[in-house]
Amino acid sequence: MYDVIIAGGGPAGSIAAEKASRGGLSVLMLEKATYPRNKTCGGGVSQKALDVIGGIDKELIEREAFGARIFLPDYRNFAGMLDDRVAVMTRRENLDHWLARRAEDAGAVVQDGEGVKDVLFTGDYVEVVTSKDRYRSRMIIGSDGVNSTVARRSGIRTRWGADIGMCLEAEVELGETVVDECVEDRLVEFYFIEDRGYGWVFPKRDRISIGIGEFAPRVDDLKGSFNRFVRDVSVQKNIDIEGRISGINSYRIPAGGFERKIHGDRVLLAGDAAGFVDPFLGEGIYYALKSGEIAADVVAGAVESGDFSERFLQEYVTRCEKEFNHDLKSALKFANFAYGHRDLFLKALWRDKRLFMEYLRTARGDRTYTEFNRWCARRSPVTFAKLIVGR
Repeated sequence: MYDVIIAGGGPAGSIAAEKASRGGLSVLMLEKATYPRNKTCGGGVSQKALDVIGGIDKELIEREAFGARIFLPDYRNFAGMLDDRVAVMTRRENLDHWLARRAEDAGAVVQDGEGVKDVLFTGDYVEVVTSKDRYRSRMIIGSDGVNSTVARRSGIRTRWGADIGMCLEAEVELGETVVDECVEDRLVEFYFIEDRGYGWVFPKRDRISIGIGEFAPRVDDLKGSFNRFVRDVSVQKNIDIEGRISGINSYRIPAGGFERKIHGDRVLLAGDAAGFVDPFLGEGIYYALKSGEIAADVVAGAVESGDFSERFLQEYVTRCEKEFNHDLKSALKFANFAYGHRDLFLKALWRDKRLFMEYLRTARGDRTYTEFNRWCARRSPVTFAKLIVGR
């Protein structure tokens, strides 16, 4: 019997597996795909996420971003850049494989190509049924994404509500020279073209990630919006991006900042499975890593005490709230303001470049959303009054 089984081998699962193993626990991590596996994601990893990891190998870094260029609906645009790195661009198949190997090096048993099909809870253990076998453990961490089997089988969550979004994304091979022409050095691009979301172009080494996303329970004709976006960007840049797309990936993302249940007897949810995603940017890697770290600590305490009750595991909820979830609620206020009053928000961005620079520092991790919201209110109390009251 294992001390803990971790379902899902993304950043949340791998960091939890590594930390729990280094703490002396017996750990089994199960990943349904085979590494290196494709992961639909823009591939941007914020500096604050890199700080949690402790840095990554240089070969994993495709490009570095020190700022961003913002495009308004009429394609007027402006850029801002910090002296310090805001994020790096990676290919998730490589990053996730590297994190999984690090967990394995720490002592975790990592089995890929073996997805969790069912989870059975008893008074004494958890039994996990996979596509190949059955395993028992004292606890389980569900880091198996937005469609979490662990969340459903534990009864923690059977379905998402209005707090879910959808993204469409493609990785387009252009070659290094054309990528250099496509996106200015050390920048990423964000396009505010839809009512409730944005488009992006993230440069990698020899390719770009291009996509759009909206936080809305029902998104009408997102495929059409994606095609129009790619076509428009191709025209604006005079680069045939549209003709080089070989496939379009779709994925759902839960908006963070909502009150949700994330634990029960012998079970914790981490990362996307728990809904820990920035509701403005849609970035989830940082929150996956932080929740995975906290989950490993709490599991260690449960194993030491022999108490796997929901009451004991409340410590996980308390720590997540303190370390980042309270701030996700502030991020949700900002997202509701920015998307709910888009014209006002974009006008403020256009007129006040300092606002944008302060947001870059927030995305980098130099300040929290709570601090950023307060700064906004002091900067322009009339414009941002709706932000503070959360409407």
